[in-house]
Amino acid sequence: MKKALSILLAAGMLIAATTGMAVATENETNPWRELPYYLSITGTVVSVEELVDRSRIIIEDEHGNPAHLYVNENTVFPFADKAKAGDTVTGFYLANAPMPLIWPPRYNIAVLAAGVPDDINVKVDRFYDWEGSDEGYLLAQGGAFAFKVDENTEIVLTNGDDFSDGDYVGRRIAVIYDVSTRSIPELTTAKKIIVLYEDIMALPDSDPVSDLDYVIDATGWPILVDGALVDAPAAYQTDNVVIMVPLRAIAEKLGWEVKWHGATKTVTLGDEFSLTIGDPNYKAGGVVVKKTDGTIPPVPVLRNGVTYVPLVWFFRDVMDLPNAYAFEGQIEIHSEGERME
Repeated sequence: MKKALSILLAAGMLIAATTGMAVATENETNPWRELPYYLSITGTVVSVEELVDRSRIIIEDEHGNPAHLYVNENTVFPFADKAKAGDTVTGFYLANAPMPLIWPPRYNIAVLAAGVPDDINVKVDRFYDWEGSDEGYLLAQGGAFAFKVDENTEIVLTNGDDFSDGDYVGRRIAVIYDVSTRSIPELTTAKKIIVLYEDIMALPDSDPVSDLDYVIDATGWPILVDGALVDAPAAYQTDNVVIMVPLRAIAEKLGWEVKWHGATKTVTLGDEFSLTIGDPNYKAGGVVVKKTDGTIPPVPVLRNGVTYVPLVWFFRDVMDLPNAYAFEGQIEIHSEGERME
């Protein structure tokens, strides 16, 4: 009996090692196999707040740390389409999406798993053919999870329509499953898959960091100051992705008296700050604020009679406010709180 158990244990270890080697080999030749397309965060809902064109779900993770999950009309809900206080939820978000380094952390959620039955699990990633698998498994971009479908698997699009294409390779997929192996990668047969988008992306073979550059366009996004919506001219974005915002509306919302000096095309905020159209020399307390790396700051611009300034440089670096950023469809400026790195 002991000899038989030893043989079985050795065989199990060999199988596990072989499976691990298959993934390790792919990781060595393709760094993308170590970088999931989606990451996730799980926690208990504390509260839900309705904001402009989206909702904010405040959660606490298992260690009691808070986080803000933002969902909107594009968020996919595999089960319950709403979350309430006390629910346990898991939010999946793009691994390469920009996220302001602010506390509590904020996540733009692509898929929110709420109201999930106790015996059901959800995994979201972009999936590719698993080389060396003869059972039709698709391997997650992160490499630690693989699934296959059978005649009982429900296959739909995000609107619930049947997905008849049959080509899942390179697609973003939410996999709903019950039991799985404890191997590496984790293996399962999907009970249901939701094809999130109809785009197909080939698995890149270059540096994942450079290929995952993520550029937003904040043109026309609503502007909030300390959480309150500002009635202001539209922001716009330059070709080199600097976000330019209307100065007067924001500064007055912050409580500053703004004056325009036409002869010199200079704008002053009280007695503390001043700037001149086309001049990179912004002043705070009469002293020019310089970039620490020695580069020249973006200049203020007069556009359609409105003075525009670079969002981050002026409000965070010149005015020394803790936070000024564009995130999930909104431009936000905060006069209080921890400074964003």
